[in-house]
Amino acid sequence: MIADAAAIARTSLVLELRRREAVLGMAQFVLSILVIVHFALGGDRGVDPRAAAGTLWAAILLTALLGLQRAFSAEHEEGAIDALLLAPLDRSALWLGKALAQVGFLLAMELIAVPAFWVFFFQGDAPRLAPFLAAIVLADVGIAATGVIVAALARAGKARDVLLPVLLLPLTIPLVIAAVTVTLAAFDGDGTLRGLGFLALYDTIFVLLAWGTFEHLVGD
Repeated sequence: MIADAAAIARTSLVLELRRREAVLGMAQFVLSILVIVHFALGGDRGVDPRAAAGTLWAAILLTALLGLQRAFSAEHEEGAIDALLLAPLDRSALWLGKALAQVGFLLAMELIAVPAFWVFFFQGDAPRLAPFLAAIVLADVGIAATGVIVAALARAGKARDVLLPVLLLPLTIPLVIAAVTVTLAAFDGDGTLRGLGFLALYDTIFVLLAWGTFEHLVGD
Protein backbone atom coordinates (compact mmCIF):
# COMPACT_ATOMS: atom_id res chain seq x y z
CA MET A 1 0.00 0.00 0.00
CA ILE A 2 2.87 2.37 0.74
CA ALA A 3 4.22 1.82 -2.78
CA ASP A 4 0.78 2.51 -4.28
CA ALA A 5 0.42 5.68 -2.20
CA ALA A 6 3.88 6.86 -3.22
CA ALA A 7 3.06 6.29 -6.90
CA ILE A 8 -0.18 8.27 -6.60
CA ALA A 9 1.59 11.10 -4.76
CA ARG A 10 4.37 11.22 -7.34
CA THR A 11 1.87 11.29 -10.22
CA SER A 12 -0.13 14.13 -8.63
CA LEU A 13 3.00 16.18 -7.95
CA VAL A 14 4.41 15.68 -11.45
CA LEU A 15 1.11 16.60 -13.13
CA GLU A 16 0.68 19.80 -11.13
CA LEU A 17 4.33 20.81 -11.50
CA ARG A 18 4.06 20.40 -15.26
CA ARG A 19 0.91 22.48 -15.43
CA ARG A 20 2.29 24.97 -12.88
CA GLU A 21 -1.18 26.45 -12.38
CA ALA A 22 -1.73 25.29 -8.82
CA VAL A 23 1.81 25.90 -7.53
CA LEU A 24 2.19 29.37 -9.04
CA GLY A 25 -1.35 30.29 -8.04
CA MET A 26 -0.75 29.21 -4.44
CA ALA A 27 2.54 31.15 -4.23
CA GLN A 28 1.00 34.31 -5.68
CA PHE A 29 -2.05 34.07 -3.44
CA VAL A 30 -0.15 33.65 -0.17
CA LEU A 31 2.28 36.47 -1.02
CA SER A 32 -0.61 38.77 -1.91
CA ILE A 33 -2.28 38.15 1.45
CA LEU A 34 0.93 38.82 3.38
CA VAL A 35 1.70 42.02 1.45
CA ILE A 36 -1.83 43.40 1.78
CA VAL A 37 -2.09 42.71 5.51
CA HIS A 38 1.44 44.04 6.11
CA PHE A 39 0.57 47.46 4.73
CA ALA A 40 -2.99 47.42 6.06
CA LEU A 41 -1.73 46.92 9.63
CA GLY A 42 0.87 49.65 9.56
CA GLY A 43 3.69 48.60 7.28
CA ASP A 44 7.09 49.57 8.67
CA ARG A 45 5.60 50.99 11.87
CA GLY A 46 5.28 47.49 13.31
CA VAL A 47 2.56 44.89 13.55
CA ASP A 48 1.16 43.14 16.59
CA PRO A 49 2.72 39.64 16.80
CA ARG A 50 -0.66 37.98 17.26
CA ALA A 51 -2.01 39.64 14.13
CA ALA A 52 1.13 38.65 12.23
CA ALA A 53 0.96 34.99 13.30
CA GLY A 54 -2.76 34.85 12.57
CA THR A 55 -2.15 36.32 9.14
CA LEU A 56 0.45 33.68 8.30
CA TRP A 57 -1.77 30.75 9.20
CA ALA A 58 -4.91 32.23 7.68
CA ALA A 59 -2.91 32.73 4.47
CA ILE A 60 -1.61 29.14 4.56
CA LEU A 61 -5.05 27.68 5.18
CA LEU A 62 -6.78 29.73 2.48
CA THR A 63 -3.99 28.96 0.03
CA ALA A 64 -4.29 25.25 0.81
CA LEU A 65 -7.87 25.44 -0.47
CA LEU A 66 -6.51 26.21 -3.94
CA GLY A 67 -4.50 23.00 -3.96
CA LEU A 68 -7.31 20.94 -2.47
CA GLN A 69 -9.74 22.17 -5.13
CA ARG A 70 -7.55 20.33 -7.63
CA ALA A 71 -6.86 17.26 -5.49
CA PHE A 72 -9.07 14.99 -7.62
CA SER A 73 -9.65 17.22 -10.64
CA ALA A 74 -7.22 15.42 -12.97
CA GLU A 75 -8.76 12.02 -12.21
CA HIS A 76 -12.31 13.30 -12.76
CA GLU A 77 -11.44 15.22 -15.93
CA GLU A 78 -9.81 12.19 -17.56
CA GLY A 79 -12.17 9.61 -16.06
CA ALA A 80 -9.30 7.96 -14.20
CA ILE A 81 -11.06 8.01 -10.85
CA ASP A 82 -13.22 5.01 -11.84
CA ALA A 83 -10.13 3.10 -12.93
CA LEU A 84 -8.43 3.85 -9.62
CA LEU A 85 -11.45 2.64 -7.68
CA LEU A 86 -11.59 -0.57 -9.73
CA ALA A 87 -7.84 -1.19 -9.51
CA PRO A 88 -6.64 -3.93 -7.11
CA LEU A 89 -5.29 -1.54 -4.49
CA ASP A 90 -6.37 -0.44 -1.06
CA ARG A 91 -8.52 2.66 -1.46
CA SER A 92 -6.87 4.13 1.60
CA ALA A 93 -3.71 4.27 -0.53
CA LEU A 94 -5.52 6.79 -2.74
CA TRP A 95 -6.20 9.00 0.26
CA LEU A 96 -2.64 8.64 1.55
CA GLY A 97 -1.11 9.41 -1.85
CA LYS A 98 -3.25 12.51 -2.30
CA ALA A 99 -2.49 13.65 1.26
CA LEU A 100 1.26 13.26 0.68
CA ALA A 101 0.95 15.29 -2.53
CA GLN A 102 -0.89 18.06 -0.68
CA VAL A 103 1.80 18.14 2.01
CA GLY A 104 4.34 18.56 -0.79
CA PHE A 105 2.40 21.47 -2.29
CA LEU A 106 2.08 23.12 1.11
CA LEU A 107 5.79 22.78 1.89
CA ALA A 108 6.70 24.23 -1.52
CA MET A 109 4.39 27.18 -0.92
CA GLU A 110 5.74 27.71 2.60
CA LEU A 111 9.30 27.94 1.29
CA ILE A 112 8.11 31.26 -0.14
CA ALA A 113 5.55 32.26 2.49
CA VAL A 114 7.62 31.78 5.67
CA PRO A 115 10.62 33.94 4.61
CA ALA A 116 8.20 36.61 3.37
CA PHE A 117 6.34 36.46 6.69
CA TRP A 118 9.60 36.87 8.57
CA VAL A 119 10.69 39.87 6.49
CA PHE A 120 7.31 41.63 6.51
CA PHE A 121 6.36 41.15 10.15
CA PHE A 122 9.38 40.32 12.30
CA GLN A 123 12.41 41.40 10.26
CA GLY A 124 15.45 40.92 12.54
CA ASP A 125 13.72 38.82 15.21
CA ALA A 126 14.65 35.16 14.85
CA PRO A 127 12.26 32.42 16.05
CA ARG A 128 13.31 29.18 17.66
CA LEU A 129 13.42 27.08 14.52
CA ALA A 130 12.72 23.65 16.01
CA PRO A 131 9.19 24.34 17.38
CA PHE A 132 8.35 26.67 14.50
CA LEU A 133 9.25 24.07 11.84
CA ALA A 134 7.55 21.33 13.87
CA ALA A 135 4.35 23.39 13.94
CA ILE A 136 4.52 23.87 10.17
CA VAL A 137 4.96 20.15 9.47
CA LEU A 138 2.27 19.06 11.93
CA ALA A 139 -0.18 21.67 10.66
CA ASP A 140 0.48 20.66 7.05
CA VAL A 141 -0.23 17.02 7.89
CA GLY A 142 -3.49 17.99 9.59
CA ILE A 143 -4.63 20.23 6.73
CA ALA A 144 -3.77 17.59 4.12
CA ALA A 145 -5.31 14.66 6.01
CA THR A 146 -8.56 16.52 6.65
CA GLY A 147 -8.60 18.40 3.36
CA VAL A 148 -8.26 15.38 1.07
CA ILE A 149 -11.19 13.51 2.59
CA VAL A 150 -13.32 16.68 2.54
CA ALA A 151 -12.27 17.31 -1.09
CA ALA A 152 -13.38 13.78 -1.99
CA LEU A 153 -16.76 14.41 -0.36
CA ALA A 154 -17.15 17.82 -1.99
CA ARG A 155 -16.20 16.45 -5.41
CA ALA A 156 -19.27 14.22 -5.40
CA GLY A 157 -21.60 17.20 -4.85
CA LYS A 158 -22.95 19.69 -7.37
CA ALA A 159 -21.64 22.80 -5.59
CA ARG A 160 -18.16 21.33 -5.11
CA ASP A 161 -16.35 24.70 -5.20
CA VAL A 162 -18.51 25.96 -2.32
CA LEU A 163 -18.70 22.74 -0.30
CA LEU A 164 -14.95 22.39 0.19
CA PRO A 165 -14.35 25.63 2.16
CA VAL A 166 -17.70 25.33 3.95
CA LEU A 167 -16.81 21.85 5.24
CA LEU A 168 -13.09 22.29 5.74
CA LEU A 169 -12.71 25.67 7.44
CA PRO A 170 -14.70 24.82 10.60
CA LEU A 171 -12.76 21.57 11.01
CA THR A 172 -9.39 23.32 10.81
CA ILE A 173 -10.10 26.22 13.20
CA PRO A 174 -8.62 24.35 16.24
CA LEU A 175 -5.55 23.45 14.19
CA VAL A 176 -4.98 27.06 13.13
CA ILE A 177 -5.39 28.34 16.70
CA ALA A 178 -2.79 25.85 17.95
CA ALA A 179 -0.42 26.72 15.09
CA VAL A 180 -0.73 30.44 15.89
CA THR A 181 0.00 29.72 19.55
CA VAL A 182 3.15 27.77 18.70
CA THR A 183 4.28 30.46 16.24
CA LEU A 184 4.01 33.15 18.90
CA ALA A 185 5.74 30.95 21.46
CA ALA A 186 8.59 30.29 19.01
CA PHE A 187 9.35 34.00 19.04
CA ASP A 188 8.96 34.69 22.77
CA GLY A 189 10.39 31.31 23.84
CA ASP A 190 7.64 29.94 26.08
CA GLY A 191 4.74 27.46 25.88
CA THR A 192 5.42 25.56 22.66
CA LEU A 193 4.96 22.01 23.98
CA ARG A 194 1.24 22.32 24.69
CA GLY A 195 0.54 23.68 21.20
CA LEU A 196 2.67 21.02 19.52
CA GLY A 197 0.96 18.33 21.59
CA PHE A 198 -2.44 19.54 20.44
CA LEU A 199 -1.31 19.57 16.80
CA ALA A 200 -0.02 16.01 17.15
CA LEU A 201 -3.31 14.90 18.75
CA TYR A 202 -5.32 16.61 15.99
CA ASP A 203 -3.25 14.88 13.31
CA THR A 204 -3.62 11.49 14.98
CA ILE A 205 -7.40 11.76 15.26
CA PHE A 206 -8.02 12.95 11.72
CA VAL A 207 -5.46 10.65 10.09
CA LEU A 208 -7.09 7.63 11.74
CA LEU A 209 -10.57 8.94 10.93
CA ALA A 210 -9.70 9.54 7.28
CA TRP A 211 -7.87 6.22 7.01
CA GLY A 212 -10.82 4.29 8.37
CA THR A 213 -13.62 6.04 6.47
CA PHE A 214 -12.15 6.99 3.09
CA GLU A 215 -12.83 3.61 1.45
CA HIS A 216 -16.51 3.71 2.38
CA LEU A 217 -16.96 7.38 1.48
CA VAL A 218 -15.37 6.98 -1.95
CA GLY A 219 -17.31 3.80 -2.61
CA ASP A 220 -20.61 5.53 -1.91
